[in-house]
Amino acid sequence: MKAYRIADAGRDPLASEGPLASALWDAGAAGVAEQGTDLVGYFEFAPTVALPGGGTWEDVEDVDHVAAYHLALGAVEVGPLVVAPTHREVVLKAGQTVVWLDPGMAFGTGHHETTRLALEALAGLDLAGRRVLDVGAGSGLLAIAADRLGAADAWGLDLDPETVAVARANARANRSRARFEAGGFGDVAVDPPVDVVVANLYAELHAAFLPGYAAVTTPGADLLLTGILDRRDDLVRDALAAQSTFDVVAWRRDGDWWLVHVRRGG
Repeated sequence: MKAYRIADAGRDPLASEGPLASALWDAGAAGVAEQGTDLVGYFEFAPTVALPGGGTWEDVEDVDHVAAYHLALGAVEVGPLVVAPTHREVVLKAGQTVVWLDPGMAFGTGHHETTRLALEALAGLDLAGRRVLDVGAGSGLLAIAADRLGAADAWGLDLDPETVAVARANARANRSRARFEAGGFGDVAVDPPVDVVVANLYAELHAAFLPGYAAVTTPGADLLLTGILDRRDDLVRDALAAQSTFDVVAWRRDGDWWLVHVRRGG
């Protein structure tokens, strides 16, 4: 097996989840990991597409890095939720509920700051009788968590059909009513409108999607928007200040990442 090492990529907080990592996955990497400040992609076969420039190749031991990564994952406790991979054994405290999750190639295990922010915000809402939409559902964790927390209906959208298959498998593993559909936000009809939107995306997308969020939500709806990198939060702050549909309830931060909770006016 060979590794493609991009030096100092890990200095960028987006490295392990952002465009560089995506380029390595898209090129057929068997695994992607941060080693110090380096980002490393592991390949069983030479990729047939271009890789990000500036990297170097090196020989490494033939190890199933994806399997090793999954085996190393532990359970994550966020409020009343415990997110755990299926190979782990967990002991629940009174009032806790478990979400069994195997992410596959999809983003969302509960370990990343943005996912924790979203889970905490969902757990802080009363979801009883409310319809929840997860935009960019990834592994399906947030929609499944919403179902666990009492939502009347929870569903997720994701552009990648393979990711949707992972989310559906995770829903089945949890006997969850959460459902998932492949498609882009704005391309799939949301009817009737939803009472809660949770979206773990990027600052640029949230700023662009504000009119779309307004179109798919009911008056009084809560929006939990995360994936906002610290140095890009002004994009969302400025976009919110320029409109009158949503009122900011709170900004919450975890490390280099922000979540903003906004509420649609009547």
